[in-house]
Amino acid sequence: MDLLNGGILLMIDLYQFVRINKKVVIWSCFFGLLFLLRKVFVLVFLTFILCYIFNNIIIVLERRIQVKRYLWTIAIYLLFVSIVTGLFFLVLPHIIGETKLFITKLPQSVDAVHLYLDDLTHRQPQMAPVIQHIKEAATIDNLLGINRDAFVDFVVKFFNHTIHFITYFLFSALFSFLILLDFPRLKRGISALQNTRFKVAYDETASSVVQFALVVGYNFQAQILIAMVNTAFTSLLLWFLKLETVALLASIVFFAGLIPVWGTFISLIPILLLAFNEGGVSLAGKALLMISFVHMVEAYILNPRIVSAVFKINPLLTLIILYVGHSLFGLWGVLLGVPVSVYVYRYILMVPDTL
Repeated sequence: MDLLNGGILLMIDLYQFVRINKKVVIWSCFFGLLFLLRKVFVLVFLTFILCYIFNNIIIVLERRIQVKRYLWTIAIYLLFVSIVTGLFFLVLPHIIGETKLFITKLPQSVDAVHLYLDDLTHRQPQMAPVIQHIKEAATIDNLLGINRDAFVDFVVKFFNHTIHFITYFLFSALFSFLILLDFPRLKRGISALQNTRFKVAYDETASSVVQFALVVGYNFQAQILIAMVNTAFTSLLLWFLKLETVALLASIVFFAGLIPVWGTFISLIPILLLAFNEGGVSLAGKALLMISFVHMVEAYILNPRIVSAVFKINPLLTLIILYVGHSLFGLWGVLLGVPVSVYVYRYILMVPDTL
C-alpha cells in the first residue's frame, strides 16, 4: 500500500512539474526528436529546402494561372527531373574528368606557388618574414586539413561522400514531391492537432517552429539564387580565361556560395591556384580581378535586392558566427549559423516582454 501511495505521489509530482514547466518539457522533446534524427538530418534538411522552394513557386503559379495545385506540382517536378537528368548525363562526366585533373594538378600548383615565393624571397629579402608566413599557409595541409600522404584517402572519402549526397538528394526530391502533392491535406491534418490531446504542445511550438522554418527556408532560397547567379558569371569568366577545369570550379563556386562571406574565400583558393599553375602571376591576377568583380556585383546589387533587411548583418559579425558555428557544430554550424542566429536575435531576444 505504501508503495502504491508512493507511486501515486510520484506521478502527481511529475504531472505538476510538467504542468509548471511545460515550455521546457515541450521544447526538450522537440530538440530530442531532432537529436534522434541526426543520422538522417541531411535527408530531412534537403527535403525541407526543396519543399520550401517548390511550394513558393507553386503558390506564385497558382495565383497567376488558375490550374489545380497537383497539376502544377507534377509539371514543376517533371521539369526539375529533366534538368537534373540533363546535368547528370551532360555535366557530371566533365566534372569527374576535371576532378581527376584537379587532383593531379593541385600538388603541382602548390609547388609552383612555393617556387615563386622562394624566387621572390631572393629578389626581395626584406620581405622574407612575410613571404615565409604566406608559404607556410599555402600548403595542402592548411588548405585541406590533411598532409600529402593522406591526400589519396581524402579523395576517396570525398567521392564516397559525394555519392551519399547524391543518394540523399534523389530521395529528398522524391519525398518533397510526395509531400507537396498532398500538401493541403497534410496541412489540415497538422492543424487538426490543436483539437486533440496535443493542443498544449501544438499551441506552444507551432508558431515558433513555423517562424523558424520560414527564416531558414528564406535564407537558403536567397543563398541558392545568389549562388546560381554567381556561378553563371564565374563560369563565363573562367571560360574567358581558358582554364581547363571550368565545370569543377563552377561547382565549387555554387556550393561555396551557400556559405555567406566565407564561401567567397573558399571558392577563390582553387581558382587562383590553378590559374597560377597554368599562367603564372599574370593569369592569377586576372582571375582575382574578375572574381572580385563578380563578388562586388553580389555584395552591392544581388544581396540588397534578394536578401531582405532581416538578413542584413555586418560581414564581420557573419564571420564570427560562422567561426563559432564551425567550431561547435562543424559543417552544419556553417550552413545554419547565420539563419539560426538571426532567428534567435529577431524572434526570441528582441520580442517585447509581455509579462
